[in-house]
Amino acid sequence: MRHVNFSLILSLILLSGCDKKAETVEAREERDPYVKAGQQFMEEQKWQEAVDSFKMAIEKDPLMARPHLDLAIIYQNLVQTSPQVPRNYIHAIYHYDRYLELRPTTEKADMIQQQNAKILKAFANLVISSSPDIQNLIKERETLLQTVKELKSQLASPQNQTAAAPVQQEAGQNVTQTVPKSADSSAAASTGNPEIYHVVSGDTLSTIAAKFYGNSGKWDIIFQANSDRLASPNDLKAGQTLVIPRLNN
Repeated sequence: MRHVNFSLILSLILLSGCDKKAETVEAREERDPYVKAGQQFMEEQKWQEAVDSFKMAIEKDPLMARPHLDLAIIYQNLVQTSPQVPRNYIHAIYHYDRYLELRPTTEKADMIQQQNAKILKAFANLVISSSPDIQNLIKERETLLQTVKELKSQLASPQNQTAAAPVQQEAGQNVTQTVPKSADSSAAASTGNPEIYHVVSGDTLSTIAAKFYGNSGKWDIIFQANSDRLASPNDLKAGQTLVIPRLNN
């Protein structure tokens, strides 16, 4: 079992230099029997007893701030040793925030904000690693980026540069031009042949996606494929030439 050095954590939290009034309040709360008992239980790594003691202190005096700080430390750092007291990032954030509400002028504010930022990052990583849906989205994004890379490689070949020469068009007409298959037949077979589209006035990525894919929500596919020429999704100008990837069936 991995042990957490709570003595070191507590010593870092008990910053010196507080004003006399805050120091008196802190000292008074630390003399509370439930708070003293909870901190002793923390030293002994009796986590459930510590949590119970701090909650009793809060129940006795809802305006007492110090127990919230100790509870936040436990929930943030505790390695799960029993089903009753698991690490709980949401509880840790709540108790840190509650402490700041009760002690708005504390000199520990910067330290607590830093801890909250660490908790949010750890919580986000936990959600990503445990969510199959998010993992699938990450894989789909990687596949799409690889497809775009292959398309750009095809367009960079001498054969496709010749085929992609500007096509004259009459005013107000949309002209599309299919790019021939490149020498890399395996990539063309997996992605389909891209198309070249010339932007006209009034076009948006959504309307172009609806035209080619029948779904305006797939505009991001076109944007990613043309990220080298579009600074943003709204960076369309009449006369621009866009690469339109074909979607797999």
